[in-house]
Amino acid sequence: MHAGRETTGRSRGSSPLAPPISTAAVHVYDDLDDYDAVARGERRGHYYGRNSNENREMLERAVAELEGAEAGLAAASGMAALYLAILALAPKPTTIVATRELYGGTMNLLRQDLEPAGYEAHFVDIGDLDAVRRALDGAGLVLIETITNPLCGVADIEAIARMARDRGVRVLVDNTFATPILCRPLELGADLVMHSATKYIGGHSDLLAGVVVGGSELISAARARSVRTGATLGPFDAWLALRGLRTLEVRMARHTENALILARALSTTQGVSKVHHPLLEGSPWAAVARRILPQGAGGMMAFDLEGGRAAVQRMISRFQMAAFAASLGGVETTISYPEITSHRSLSPGERADLGVTPGTVRVSVGIEAADDIVADFMQAIAS
Repeated sequence: MHAGRETTGRSRGSSPLAPPISTAAVHVYDDLDDYDAVARGERRGHYYGRNSNENREMLERAVAELEGAEAGLAAASGMAALYLAILALAPKPTTIVATRELYGGTMNLLRQDLEPAGYEAHFVDIGDLDAVRRALDGAGLVLIETITNPLCGVADIEAIARMARDRGVRVLVDNTFATPILCRPLELGADLVMHSATKYIGGHSDLLAGVVVGGSELISAARARSVRTGATLGPFDAWLALRGLRTLEVRMARHTENALILARALSTTQGVSKVHHPLLEGSPWAAVARRILPQGAGGMMAFDLEGGRAAVQRMISRFQMAAFAASLGGVETTISYPEITSHRSLSPGERADLGVTPGTVRVSVGIEAADDIVADFMQAIAS
């Protein structure tokens, strides 16, 4: 709750409880040596908004502290943070091994931006450790999601990181779905961890931000590229994200509890052919989820509705509380339809190979009363 907050060196009664927002694009200096020392990084301070900002620095320190990292970097969005993290770990073209069940935006970045630049993306079933082991030979980077998007598989980060380390391959983990409350991938062997802070860290569907954390040297490389390309986060979004971070632990506990309750209810609901939640009885991910996510699997789940797109539309039109929105991680319960949102760039065949059907619905389970959430889905599906 107090991570990233400046408290030292301030006299009692003189410090605001909520940090002020610093919108200054540039800072004035009277002494050339002072400016030079800050610009060289020899002492803390700010001189130009693209390089640093007080609010952004507080957010960076807070997420780094929560993840157990040496340093952090905040960027303009989750995709910006991911791009900076990839290039910090693999500055020259190499083979990137990635889970085949991957956020569509990440897949687009790999295919449409990095592959034309000489990188090669190799997609594997992250649950098949033998396939991962084979793919790592000759690779330079492995990119995984702690909890996959949209079907909520769980990566065995510890085993994959161990195999990667033996082969000199760097590991980047997207920890957006789990957050540092449920998983700290650096402790499991990852080199860098990124978040779309737009989601659970912000938690209120009112900002765009990304954060990457890890060792100081890697973060310095990412920061330098961020400054050169202008991928920096604005002060107000940084302030909002830090505000959201204060309640992250409390919210994640409620998200986690509610998601499992809804998953269990849907698993016995007529019209639902399959429910995707790693802690449901019989889930192929249950064993690794209990080990990697001992405090629960978070607020995300998915299910397959019989009747395809038409049935999904009927359900949406019947919702009284839940809503269709192409994002996740807010305090309110929302659904997304991967066929036209996160995975719309994939062909029908590619989606089918992943297990994403015309009836697949991804749910970001909010923090409302669990009984109300379940009742809303039951009446909407029953129609």
